Amino acid sequence: MRFFLLACLSLCIFSTGAQAQVSIAVVNIESILGESKAAISIKKQVEKYRRAFLGEVKRAEDKLRTDQQAIEKQRSELTKEELLKKAQEFEEQRIKARNLIHAKKTKLDESYTEAMDTLTKTIYEVSQEIADEDGIDLIITRQNIIVGNMSLDITKKVMKRMNKKLSKLTLNIK
Repeated sequence: MRFFLLACLSLCIFSTGAQAQVSIAVVNIESILGESKAAISIKKQVEKYRRAFLGEVKRAEDKLRTDQQAIEKQRSELTKEELLKKAQEFEEQRIKARNLIHAKKTKLDESYTEAMDTLTKTIYEVSQEIADEDGIDLIITRQNIIVGNMSLDITKKVMKRMNKKLSKLTLNIK
């Protein structure tokens, strides 16, 4: 589909009778999403939250395992009704722990998505500013290019401006 759009664009540009000059530039969005200061700050925060999250998961699993072992030890001492009640309480604890873990993971994922959306929006804003300043008619992503002149690449310029405009993003985990 991308190739088709580029082919149509090329056909439109070259099929006109007038020799219109079209200024084109290329941006490696994947590079900016991975290497900009804001992207790196997001990754560090996500890693910090993941480590804390994994610690919570391990503690919850250890507690459940300990509780289960305690129930097993009491099995011979408890009546059938008491054992059933303890088993139900244990199952409720297990479900509660699973739901809490799932909710925290969901919040982290949503916060990450929100931060990356902000980062992507800023990339487009900065690219538009550069296009306006430099008279660029069309900016396309590096991922849509098979072969091209490296002089068309404005990724470093976009990255430099991105790092000034948005050097850090804070995850908004509620």
